[in-house]
Amino acid sequence: METHEHSLLTEEHTVVRTGASAAEYLAFENVSEERHEFHNGDIIAMPGNTGYHEELNAEIIATLLSQVRGRAKVFGSNLKTMIPTYNRFVYPDVTVVRGEVEYNDNNKRELRNPTVIIEVLSPSTAEYDLTDKFEYYRSIASLEEIAFFAQDNPKAELFRKNAAGRWEVVEIENGVVYFTSLQASISLADIYPQAR
Repeated sequence: METHEHSLLTEEHTVVRTGASAAEYLAFENVSEERHEFHNGDIIAMPGNTGYHEELNAEIIATLLSQVRGRAKVFGSNLKTMIPTYNRFVYPDVTVVRGEVEYNDNNKRELRNPTVIIEVLSPSTAEYDLTDKFEYYRSIASLEEIAFFAQDNPKAELFRKNAAGRWEVVEIENGVVYFTSLQASISLADIYPQAR
């Protein structure tokens, strides 16, 4: 698993340092002008997103924010999320927290309790996001739903944790992704220009 993951990560990303502790990573990352993720000792540089990727992120954030304001907080891709089970810090594209936000640090840079995580799948990260990263996300106790949106066509996948704590795929009906945990929805036709 680690070998497979490492190859997926390093195909498009640069390993800046190996053998680092989480504390060393955080000291490095919190003064860096570029974003890096931490993967169990490896500090990995994250490439910049394309304009279309960022536009889709913004559409998703705006759509959710208009529905959950006052009940939940919506964050973009510059806030780290902790994954303690796997000793990782990652930058999801969109993170939503229902209720009170819990941070790991006083500077509010490391989120501990996401309710929903959303990733926009780019060609260079899709395989990793849908396999290893998906596994890491599912280990976060507070997380209730995970969604993946295709970058270049109106398509999405939604996964939800059931009452028994098992993750299930949720069918997307009529082109609308409905987040039960947030009582909010995203219409694919509204966020993809080519679907309008």
